[in-house]
Amino acid sequence: MGKILRLSSESENKLLIETVEILKNGKVAVVPTDTVYGIVCDGENDFAKENIYRIKGRPESKPLIGFIKDIEQAQKLAFIPEKFLPFITKRWPGRNTFIFKSRIESSYVVTEEKTIGLRIPAYRFINLLSAQFRFLASTSANIYSMGSVSDIEQMDISVIDKASIVIDGGRILGFESAIWDLTQDFPVLVRGRVLFVCSGNSCRSPMAQAILQKFVGKGITVASAGIERNFSGSISCETKEVLKEEGIEMENFVTTLVTKQMIEQNDLIFGMEERHREKILELSPEASDKLFVLNVPDPVGGNIYRYRETKDIIKEKIFDFVLKRIKT
Repeated sequence: MGKILRLSSESENKLLIETVEILKNGKVAVVPTDTVYGIVCDGENDFAKENIYRIKGRPESKPLIGFIKDIEQAQKLAFIPEKFLPFITKRWPGRNTFIFKSRIESSYVVTEEKTIGLRIPAYRFINLLSAQFRFLASTSANIYSMGSVSDIEQMDISVIDKASIVIDGGRILGFESAIWDLTQDFPVLVRGRVLFVCSGNSCRSPMAQAILQKFVGKGITVASAGIERNFSGSISCETKEVLKEEGIEMENFVTTLVTKQMIEQNDLIFGMEERHREKILELSPEASDKLFVLNVPDPVGGNIYRYRETKDIIKEKIFDFVLKRIKT
């Protein structure tokens, strides 16, 4: 059974030395990150990487992600287009994994398409650990097809038993990193969170949320919110009706007021009008490079035909613009 050792400012150096030795001996460790608990090993040790797959029951067709110490190290492992550097440096260190064309060959990390996923977590222990290796191979510390964990107590006992060391950093954030494909003309979201914003969250943004949700996989979470408080707390009758015509039920939908935290936690944000964009930037000026305006007129005050027209405009915008920025 892996030793469970508590991470603290006092124990950090001792645990770092012990974990480095374990990984250099071809074994694996469970460690906290800025997102969820992960399993890591020396990224250049094939036997250790194979052991991660055995522990998780993970298909070998699904590549591991590389943790690196800094962007200079990332540039030694991958071809990083200069045009994406502002986008990347704004998000690293942090909860964003980027897929690049790979400069190296490495089993289980580099795909058949010669791409590699890399991340610099915003977590001191991992950063110190990564600095001791060319890169660490990593994935979430859970049995495959089961949810990621934010606390050691949630972790499957078989993962703990098979790891050589388990570093307990307490409860952490609890949702996985966003994944961006940077091998195309613009960043494409592979895994992450999408937010639609309108005025009262009663018609346009719920329509967009419901329609997009039909076309994305389980790795993409879709939500909506409004910039104005909706005291009714529910979507309009006309919205419910036009969505039913699409085979979508939203009877239990509760409207939400957009917040700074919500903006920061979402990876792509689509406002319906320019004034929605302005409000979002007022709350979080850093959101500019993930924020787009769809230019969808407000149907409030119109009849059911106006709502159908709005729904059709939203569908067109989703197919022509939104889905190009999301990997489905």
